[in-house]
Amino acid sequence: MSDPLPVHAAPCPLELPDAFPRALRVDAQALCATGVWHPHPSHLHFIVALAGEKLALPTRLYFDASLLTATGDLNARQHAMLWCLGTRHHDGHIREECLRHLLANLQDWMVPFVVQLIGEYVHEIIKLIDVALTTLDPRMQTTFACFARDNPRYIDTIERRTISYRPADYDQRSGRARDYPGARAVARLRQLVRAERDAA
Repeated sequence: MSDPLPVHAAPCPLELPDAFPRALRVDAQALCATGVWHPHPSHLHFIVALAGEKLALPTRLYFDASLLTATGDLNARQHAMLWCLGTRHHDGHIREECLRHLLANLQDWMVPFVVQLIGEYVHEIIKLIDVALTTLDPRMQTTFACFARDNPRYIDTIERRTISYRPADYDQRSGRARDYPGARAVARLRQLVRAERDAA
């Protein structure tokens, strides 16, 4: 699939199920009662493709972080979806905590939430993803490769953001811009795409 979707952020009355694949829509409905999702016409989102589906993920969510641990009647998958939403929380420490939960048990539908964090400004988070991309099992390697392949403009945007958010003195401290964790993470995604293409 070649760049089937426009990559943009635009105002929309986004619904929670739009952020997850159709197979998870029933679980997404169960999350609506948690209070982490407050749809508002001014919310921004970005659109990506995952396994042929169009997903719209929020750029940022504002909610009480204690809701992430108030599981209530949520099952394991629904709680994992809650961690995904937590990666969009406005507090970087909360995003990092949620990412750690996702990386401990990665599944295909989590990939858009993980990749989005590469293009953000919390370097500790980016380092976690950079390391995780080197230890993926073959199935997850394929998932990340397919996601990057199907969203080339989005990956280009992520790469530009890693350049923007790189500390001004990073080159002086490390000697090479490509050693910045965000740059390495994007390079690893592109390497996975090439490996998947070569194996086909």
